[in-house]
Amino acid sequence: MKIAFIGSGHVGQVLAKLFIKAGHSVVLTNRHGKDSLLPVTSKLGSAAQAADINSLGDDLDLFVLAIPFNGVNDLDDNLLKGKKVIDASNYFPQRDGRIPKLINHEISSSQMLADYFKVSTIVKAFNTIPVSELEGLANFENKSERIAIPIAGDDVKFKNIVAELIDQIGFNAYDAGNLKNSFTIQADGPVFGLTVDKKELSKKLNK
Repeated sequence: MKIAFIGSGHVGQVLAKLFIKAGHSVVLTNRHGKDSLLPVTSKLGSAAQAADINSLGDDLDLFVLAIPFNGVNDLDDNLLKGKKVIDASNYFPQRDGRIPKLINHEISSSQMLADYFKVSTIVKAFNTIPVSELEGLANFENKSERIAIPIAGDDVKFKNIVAELIDQIGFNAYDAGNLKNSFTIQADGPVFGLTVDKKELSKKLNK
């Protein structure tokens, strides 16, 4: 697959490296323009390229949103319209400002993003495990002992694609339900920061 990143900070770069190792190609973008990303793409190799955020082609299979939540409103709300999107972001009030609807769980953060970008195929993933630990936790030897990555979304086919991607980088996907009720895997949820297998993750989410 050809995977584009909206945001290429630490989260984006780590995921890009893992996806490349799994045989995919990546396109990195950020708010500073593609020239600022040339040192990053040169380290990632020939499977990585940089692009300007508003000049992405139509040959992309999916997008990864990997920016601070407070940066979303700086993006064109049509940028991801009709696209397949993995939401790897987290909402932190102390960083992103107080948004009562999110703080009071009137709406999940990923549902708010889906509404903003007019996206129907969005899956929340890669937001609970500290990204600095991802590469070291990958397990390609024993699938039954893998760390589980929770995902949430409404489109079953796209969830399956994301689950396969998670498998390819050495983890197991755990289906945490739909986007509307994805509060449990947000930054203020019970599994944020946990690095456990599917069995333990299920216990935490089903208490």
